[in-house]
Amino acid sequence: MVMHRKYQLLIATLLLFVGVACNRNEEPYLAIEGTGSLILSSSDTTMVIRVESNVDWTISSSATWCKLQPSNGSGNAEVQVMISANDEQYTRSTTLTLSSSDASLSQQISLAQQCLTPDAATRYRLPVVFHVLYKSESNKKQNVVEGHLASLIEEVNRLYANCGVDLGMEFVMATHDPEGNLLEEPGVDRHKISEVTINSSFFMGYGREPKKYCQYMWDPNRYINIFTYAFEDSGILGISHFPYVIKPHALEGTTELEYDADWSELPWPQCVSINNEYIYSHEAYYTMTDVVNTLAHELGHFLGLRHAFSEDPETYDRNVCIDSDFCTDTPTYNKSAYDIFMQACMTSGGRVDDEEKEMLLMREDCETGAEYRSTNIMDYAYTEGNRFTPQQASRIRYVLEHSPYIPGPKVRLPEQQGAATKSTRTNQYVLTTFE
Repeated sequence: MVMHRKYQLLIATLLLFVGVACNRNEEPYLAIEGTGSLILSSSDTTMVIRVESNVDWTISSSATWCKLQPSNGSGNAEVQVMISANDEQYTRSTTLTLSSSDASLSQQISLAQQCLTPDAATRYRLPVVFHVLYKSESNKKQNVVEGHLASLIEEVNRLYANCGVDLGMEFVMATHDPEGNLLEEPGVDRHKISEVTINSSFFMGYGREPKKYCQYMWDPNRYINIFTYAFEDSGILGISHFPYVIKPHALEGTTELEYDADWSELPWPQCVSINNEYIYSHEAYYTMTDVVNTLAHELGHFLGLRHAFSEDPETYDRNVCIDSDFCTDTPTYNKSAYDIFMQACMTSGGRVDDEEKEMLLMREDCETGAEYRSTNIMDYAYTEGNRFTPQQASRIRYVLEHSPYIPGPKVRLPEQQGAATKSTRTNQYVLTTFE
């Protein structure tokens, strides 16, 4: 739990005078009792500064995480400076500016707030922004109705909170854009585009113009970027990038970077993509086209989890029997064999009855021969899709604490901060996406 501490500046008064006066009561004056620079801890902090003045004044901050009460006044007053906990990856700073109403007098205080070093008790709040790409403003699958995307995140949070393990995290709709402006619709950024459909593989980086869509991405160190658009391949529900780690923090199954590079160097938008054709499909989690299950599944990939069935790590061939998700507490099965069985169960209209659904929820562990019910969020087709295992939770936690391009505080060594200049850097990114 973040401790809430209250600081009161009891530092020798520094007075700023404009003009020369024998009696300050007869001349305008404005001063802050305090110092020109402060360094604060990462915790929630409330401090009090004293304004000494005989004029009307205003005080402002350059950051959304620093609130002032009151923000204006007349004469002497106390101002509360309320600073929220810094759960971002870096030390952040702001400037408090005190000015007379006629702007003839001013004084400033610089504040720097240290970043948090996460521990086992740290809970992550991950800001999400949906970038809605639409060609037709009136088409509500493309230009998704207001409030719907927030409801999907609520459903994903509910699913993750009841997944059988404590993940120590939740998704929140972003409240401000990268420039600090309050979003009219939290967590949503809308763009009219010229394309009717987009090839999702090209969008994610498999194409001749891999950086084409990077213009829409917000800083992935501060936001989880989710794009909704019409997929060229209507049979794909969603697709996600896999995370990176920085050497020497190896994690089996992820790509290691040499240093913590600036996010603007990413050759493609590090994101999750959701096919807007299914954006309103939500009846039951075990249906194949459910958007909540799809979003929960793709976010699982984004946080470091692979499929809960057998999959060759090089070719992605699913007609194999290997434990390929780096979690030994998830049983595995031959996905190709299951798909053949699933197609045999379906009627000509592509539907199954309740009895057939029950059969399709069952899997056979191809390593042990044991039958089990599919409940893992990282499975798909017919699955209850409502569980993670302890090892999956540990993997997510490691990614949250160490991976760049995912919001939240990180464990960093000095040598991981990226001392190399851009001119000496080589492309070290490996494109890994999952459906």
